[in-house]
Amino acid sequence: MKRFLQLSILFIAVLYSSQSTTAQDVISITEAREIDAEGSLIRLNQNVELTGIAIGPNFRGGGQTWVLYDIMNSIGITVFAFNNDVGYDVTDGDELRVVGELAEFNGLAEIIPTSITIVSQGNVLPDPIVVTALSEMTEANLVTIENVSLADPSQWGTGSFNVDITDGTNTFQARIDSDINISGMPAPQGTFNITGIGGQFDGSAPYDEGYQLFPRSTADIDPYDTGVVTGPTYEKLTMPEAREIDADFLSTRTGDKVEVTGVVHGINFRPSGLQFSLIDDNNVGIGIFSSSDQLGYTFQEADNITVFGTMAQFNGLIQINPDSIVLNSSNNLLQIPIQKPTLDESTESSMTSIIMAGWVNPADWLGDGSSFNIDFNSSTGEVLTMRIDSDTELASMPIPDGFSIVTGIGGQFDSSAPHNEGYQLFPWKLTAFEPYLSTDNPYQGNINIFPNPVNEFLNIEAEDNYENVQIFDMSGRLIINAQGNQKQLNVSNIDTGLYTLRIAFKETVHIQKVLIN
Repeated sequence: MKRFLQLSILFIAVLYSSQSTTAQDVISITEAREIDAEGSLIRLNQNVELTGIAIGPNFRGGGQTWVLYDIMNSIGITVFAFNNDVGYDVTDGDELRVVGELAEFNGLAEIIPTSITIVSQGNVLPDPIVVTALSEMTEANLVTIENVSLADPSQWGTGSFNVDITDGTNTFQARIDSDINISGMPAPQGTFNITGIGGQFDGSAPYDEGYQLFPRSTADIDPYDTGVVTGPTYEKLTMPEAREIDADFLSTRTGDKVEVTGVVHGINFRPSGLQFSLIDDNNVGIGIFSSSDQLGYTFQEADNITVFGTMAQFNGLIQINPDSIVLNSSNNLLQIPIQKPTLDESTESSMTSIIMAGWVNPADWLGDGSSFNIDFNSSTGEVLTMRIDSDTELASMPIPDGFSIVTGIGGQFDSSAPHNEGYQLFPWKLTAFEPYLSTDNPYQGNINIFPNPVNEFLNIEAEDNYENVQIFDMSGRLIINAQGNQKQLNVSNIDTGLYTLRIAFKETVHIQKVLIN
């Protein structure tokens, strides 16, 4: 009798424990998604059991982020687990029973699962709903927005990123997740329809903003036109690989179809087509040349672009004749010029500075708006060639006076093998010469530089803001380069002597000598 009572008590205890740990409300997804006036879940933190169809992909490797969808009532909820897959591999069309706790993140309704049970498989997914706005209704729903384009192609990046799309009237935010095959693709061109799962990211109540669209794969962008010419296969090369040469200084890849990415430097020396340098993070560059076709690309210095084209060579200059150009981003950092003692193969298509020791024949500077070559002496005694192109502002300016550091992009014009001569430097703007001592365009405003001579601090008072202040020694060597509207320079560590002060305003310069005691 005593043993029977013990077993009875044990059975009751186990039954009570089972009931207390597994209890949850079996509700519909519609009920789970009910919100209050602030857009917050009414059943927040409740344990529930929901049934629906899985819509992927899983946007969270190692965990869970996908949609459980009620086809009958056209409503879904996000299933989220931070770093636990709960033993389930997401498969579109699985009918599932999900048990877990209701939660929300920046306005997005979620269920955090403790168990996922497959009820059936191979169920038909819902057709996307065509919408003209993103809202609470589109959250965790499969929707399509028609006839849109990228509002700002420069937003297109790598990894996970947001990008704005527009139908010409309204702007929507698409979220490209790093776990889908769109990430790493070139930006879509032109007009397209975009399908995806509605999401939300709104950091404050009421949660009625921040709606997003999550495309699931490249198939959700229709048509996905990258602007890349189809047909040939382009080999992806680094800049040094594209610049490989043989014993005659000819490209080892002439005629090859290649893909190269870099940052645009300089100006377009061929307005009817394209002629500029594309440079990587190590200041290794290559020429881009198109005779009369800009391929839909609007030239802009500091653009990061990918060029698809054919390797070629012109009088020793290695270049790519592009088939297509994809804009990846804008306003990237430009390379700091490398100071070289001479011009050679290493300076070709790279940002280069040379210390000048004067002109060979100043009369060769035409300054009449045409293109011309002029030789100059380097600080090491070499005679080097500078090419002033008619498309630069320098073509119509008087010759710079005195000793300077000159900066430009290296070029080459050598018609016979081996192509190891004919190297040139292409400056393209006023500030290529440091200092530019011409009095053709001096600053006309009130300016006061004091004290002069100076021992410690040089003060600058000007009625207009300026962009930078530089001090050069008499050999043209840059001693101080202060960016912005600096009002005072500390010159106490500079050797005694006569120096050139150059202050660059937006369109003019002020040049004068200062004596440092």
